[in-house]
Amino acid sequence: YEETKDRFSFLTKQVEDLRETLTSLDEVVKELDLTIRERGESAFTRLNQEFGVYFKKLFGGGEASIIELKAEVGEEGEEEVGGEQDANSLDTVIGMEIQATPPGKRFKSIALLSGGERALTSIALICAIMATNPSPFVVLDEVDAALDESNSRKFAEILGTISDKTQCIVVTHNRATMTQA
Repeated sequence: YEETKDRFSFLTKQVEDLRETLTSLDEVVKELDLTIRERGESAFTRLNQEFGVYFKKLFGGGEASIIELKAEVGEEGEEEVGGEQDANSLDTVIGMEIQATPPGKRFKSIALLSGGERALTSIALICAIMATNPSPFVVLDEVDAALDESNSRKFAEILGTISDKTQCIVVTHNRATMTQA
């Protein structure tokens, strides 16, 4: 009896310890989820702002933004795709959508842009990423191939501004980019 009682007491204590550990782990997970959400939203906001800034520099105006596409669990348990959600809802980011409106145009979808406008929008996004989270180096392989001379100069100027934080390795046939290099 004493041996079984001691074993029962030992196992009861172990179960209590495990329950306390589970509770503390749940708290840590909640804190981490909150921290990840806050930092992610902050980083996304900064990226979106920088994207708008670089878009305006390259296009000489206009508006651009990045929108998170989120899947939310509907009433019947099925996923629905929606726009921005309440911060407390259970949603998952499933993608990003770029909305761009060059000066003098009305559309928002990137699919409606010309090849050169898409290239400039992509360059604006790359520059925004490098501005918010600088990399030690970046390789750009003919990203300015679809650009005309004036846009190539704008791109070269932006390369000059980001080159203090990032070593840029650029493959190009464009004179303005080579001159900036």
